[in-house]
Amino acid sequence: MTERSGKTAEVTIGLWFNEEAGDIHLSIPDHGLSTVNPNRDSKRGHPHLFNKLAKVLRDQGKPHPSIVEEWDYGRGEAEI
Repeated sequence: MTERSGKTAEVTIGLWFNEEAGDIHLSIPDHGLSTVNPNRDSKRGHPHLFNKLAKVLRDQGKPHPSIVEEWDYGRGEAEI
């Protein structure tokens, strides 16, 4: 980690892909569970974060959603 201001906290986060729901679950010890999905219109939608987390799962050999390799910034959408 390169942040030097002393404001960064390090935390262990558990991740898994729920294939049925199509979202990625994040579990933070003693702080609960949340989800993220690729749908911009969803309350929990964050396409860029979803893709980053999908790559983490892929790189660790875990089940993961499709990875977006090229973004269509003109339309603000990802092409999967």
